[in-house]
Amino acid sequence: MCGLYAYHRRSGPPQANLLTYLAHLAGTRGPHGHGHATQGQRHVALGQTNPARVSTVVDSVIGHARLATAGSHGDLACVQPLLTGTLFVAHNGTVPAYREQAAVHGLTLETDSDSEVLAQLLARARSLEGVAGTLDLLTPGLPLALLVLAPDGSVTAARRGHPLYARRAPEGVYLCSLPFDGGEALPDSTVTRFDVAGEVSHPLATTASLRAAKGGPAWTL
Repeated sequence: MCGLYAYHRRSGPPQANLLTYLAHLAGTRGPHGHGHATQGQRHVALGQTNPARVSTVVDSVIGHARLATAGSHGDLACVQPLLTGTLFVAHNGTVPAYREQAAVHGLTLETDSDSEVLAQLLARARSLEGVAGTLDLLTPGLPLALLVLAPDGSVTAARRGHPLYARRAPEGVYLCSLPFDGGEALPDSTVTRFDVAGEVSHPLATTASLRAAKGGPAWTL
């Protein structure tokens, strides 16, 4: 399984020691590549996570440690977070038949990562309901964990089956794939957006239903 971590800034910068610790924890789940993205910047590399790289981060950030399942272990293009439009996306999970899905939706893939299909379609989602519909369409009932960083610094987190923990602190919200002090599991089968107004959630489907998910709500073309 890949590892995810994040920080959503509310009133101030993250605690550097806590953020680097979460990067280390997430890194234990993915030996093949690592990366993180802040508003407008993305850094990716092959190999084990280097927690020191996030020690100077002061804004919202999402990070990913890759355990390769689609694409070559040594392919830097498959290392996440992926950038699609203005969104950075970090995903732990599988998108079945992703090349066929890309063809159906008229997408041009630039990597061998199945997560790219998900990232490109998430860029079309107009609302939290649209994000949930996209996840249910492409990964119907399947385990996943997801982080999306928007240009305004908001962080969208989703989980179904796979773990994702959150710690709400005065300065902001910390997230990680593995348990950590003060972290509580996000509700299963939900997608939650953390922004300046607080947080709001929307349910995900818990069973596989391609027919029910077909089309997805709140899309743009």
